Amino acid sequence: MTQRIPRAAITCAMILAMSTLPPVTRKRRIAIYAAVFFAFIDNFALLPVIGPRAQQLGGDPLLVGLAVAAYSLANLAFDPIGGALADRLGRRRVVIAALAISPAAILVYAFADSLPLFFLARVIHGATGGVLGASLFALLGDAAPIGERGRAFGRAGALIGVAAVLGPGVGALVSTLYGTTAVFIGVAVLIAVGFLAVLPLLPETLAPSDAGSTPGAWRRIVADPRLRAAFLAIFGLEVAVGTITGFIKDGLIVRALTEGRDQAGALRYAAGASGGLFSIFGAIAIAMMLSRFAGRVDRRGSLGVSLVGLAALAAALLLLAVSPGLQADIVAMLLYGVGYGLIFPAAAGAIAIASAPTERGRANGVFNLAFDLGISAGPILGGLLATLTAAAAVPVSPFVGGLLLVVAAAALLPVLGRARA
Repeated sequence: MTQRIPRAAITCAMILAMSTLPPVTRKRRIAIYAAVFFAFIDNFALLPVIGPRAQQLGGDPLLVGLAVAAYSLANLAFDPIGGALADRLGRRRVVIAALAISPAAILVYAFADSLPLFFLARVIHGATGGVLGASLFALLGDAAPIGERGRAFGRAGALIGVAAVLGPGVGALVSTLYGTTAVFIGVAVLIAVGFLAVLPLLPETLAPSDAGSTPGAWRRIVADPRLRAAFLAIFGLEVAVGTITGFIKDGLIVRALTEGRDQAGALRYAAGASGGLFSIFGAIAIAMMLSRFAGRVDRRGSLGVSLVGLAALAAALLLLAVSPGLQADIVAMLLYGVGYGLIFPAAAGAIAIASAPTERGRANGVFNLAFDLGISAGPILGGLLATLTAAAAVPVSPFVGGLLLVVAAAALLPVLGRARA
């Protein structure tokens, strides 16, 4: 009969084993942050050109939509796989393999001469993204000093925010000036050069003796209330991200048309207004993640700050659903930035705090799975509600779908995030 080993004993043993590894220096931490930036800039920069490239290869609207979604679907499938690999093989080698494969897949985008080859590259790129996200977050969680994990993930979140703000704009500009092929080649070169720059400095933070199978890891991860709270909080956050990103521009176009603008004028208005609104969001979110609020998870846990963040997101979605004008939109995006800036470092930091080192990769795999599920569920439910009520006397805004899911997450958070007596 197998004796059950208490989680506390496992955690203590892992911490003792980790002490045999060389310390993670400031330069190595900077290399990890750089890798986080490179891991996210590619997808953001390619967003404006994936659809047009699929169209160039003969894709109809359905195939174009599938080409855009293929990355996220592959990402979703490989989130837990990447986490398990990081726990079994070590963080560094998994990160290196994913960073090496990613630019190769992006180059295939540039030179693919058929949709099947383009789809294959899209799936491989998405799979490497799933593996890379889980292993990098595990690496950063290992490297962050105890008591500083919230701030460490706040910095990482700020870098992701910078990538989200800069990537689409730069990608669209390069595409306009030089064509879509130039975007793919440029991003592939950027990732490859960045990979070579950070490679010598990326540390291994999982002792070789700790790598391998850990029986019962998945069960312990799902059973831990602190981890459950982090998963639910990041799900709610990404519901808001997917909903707002998916529908805000369409809402601006409709408003501009009702105000009397022609189609071309409405498109110009929506492009400019949405760019400004997302800049406001990005500035607030980055400022929040770089502030002292990011460190609260290390002192007080993630539950309270996540609830405040979800409340801010719910208020933002409600405002966007009933917004009469641009002023209300600005307030909504301010609240959206506050919610994002509070939740991301709290939830990601909670994973690093609550998970044992040998299970941290798997925990981050589930974290990224919740991330991807949220970013898909929000726009799907919002679009479904809007479509079903389109002919009704009182049609429902697509933002209501995201609002319902965020409110549900906030209601369940105290229930799932508290330990059973």
